[in-house]
Amino acid sequence: MRHSYQFLADMTRAIFGQLGVPPAECATVTDTLMEASLAGYDSHGLMRIPMYVSGIQQGLMVPGAALERLEETAASVHLDAHHALGPVSATAAVQLAMQKATQMGIGCASLVNANDLARLGGYLKRPADDGLIALMMVNDAGGNPCVAPWGSTAPFLSTNPLAAGIPWRPQMPILIDMSTSVVAMGKLKMLAPGERPPEGWAIDERGEALIDPAAILALPRTGALLPLGGDSAGHKGFALSLIVDLLAGGLSGAGCSTGQETGRDQNGVFVIAIDPAKFVSRERFASSVEALATSIKSSPKAPGVEELLIPGERAFRERQQRAEYGIPLSEATTAALVEVLRELNLDELFPLP
Repeated sequence: MRHSYQFLADMTRAIFGQLGVPPAECATVTDTLMEASLAGYDSHGLMRIPMYVSGIQQGLMVPGAALERLEETAASVHLDAHHALGPVSATAAVQLAMQKATQMGIGCASLVNANDLARLGGYLKRPADDGLIALMMVNDAGGNPCVAPWGSTAPFLSTNPLAAGIPWRPQMPILIDMSTSVVAMGKLKMLAPGERPPEGWAIDERGEALIDPAAILALPRTGALLPLGGDSAGHKGFALSLIVDLLAGGLSGAGCSTGQETGRDQNGVFVIAIDPAKFVSRERFASSVEALATSIKSSPKAPGVEELLIPGERAFRERQQRAEYGIPLSEATTAALVEVLRELNLDELFPLP
C-alpha cells in the first residue's frame, strides 16, 4: 500500500520528536530516510526507523551529541560523532568536506563513532547539485562480518559500501551507490518469508549456494555474502572492499574488519569532495560529463534493452513517481512501524493499515 510523502515525513518527524530528538536533527534524519524511500532504496529508508528507535532507547544512538573536531587542516578534518544519529553526523561531515573543497580544491573528512547512515547516495546529491564531485565510503567499524573474502567461505568483511556524486543535469546528478558485496544486507532483509536468495548472492559454510537467508541474518552467521563479482570476478569486489575498509575504518580510527561480530551498528566514514573550479573549471568539467553521458546513452543497445541509463537516472524517475503516487511500504515494514507508533502513543495520529 502506498502512502503520501507528507504523511510519512510527518510520521517520521513525530516518532523521533517523541524520543527527544532535537527538531533540527529530526528534520535531518527524516530527510535522509525519506530520500532513500523516495528514490526506491526501500532497504535503506523508512524500514530503518525501528532500528533507530531501538538504538535511541538503548542509548546506542545519542540525540544532540556534539560533533568534535579531533584534527583539522585547511583541506581535511577528523571528526568524532560521539554516537550521534548517523544521518546527523554524516550530513555535517559532508558539509565540512564541501566547504574545504570550495576553498582548497579538495576537502576530506573522516568520522569515528558514527552510527548507521542509511543510504550513502542521498548525502552526495547536495554537493553534486552544487557543482562538486563527492565520494563517500563506509565500513562497519570492524564489526558485522557478513561477506566472505575472495576464496573464503566464512564471513569476515562487512558490505563496505561506497558512493559517488557527480554533477550532471539540474536536480539529476550522476549518483553511484553500491556495496562491495554482490548485494547489500538490506536486500536479504527485504526477502519475503521463505523466499530463497537468488543464485550467486550468498554461500553457506560449505561454499554452496545459500538456501536459507537466516544463515546470514541470524547470529552467529553460518553463511556469507559473496564479494561483488561473485564466483567469476569476486576478486574485484574484494579489492574494492579492502579500499573502503582501510579508508573508512583505518583513517577514522574506527577499525577495519576483524571477522568478529560487535553487535553494534557503528560506522567508520570517509568523505572526499572535489571542486572542478580548481582544476579545468566547472563549466569544462560539466561539458565533459554531458558529452560522456550522451555518448553512452546513444550507444547501440543489446537485444531487449529499451534505453541505456546513467547511474542516478532510475532513482530520479522513481523519486518523481513516488512523490506523485505515494511511497509503498512492505507488510513487514508496515507491521514494524505500527508497533513503534503504538509504543510511542502515536498510532491514532498516524494510522497505518
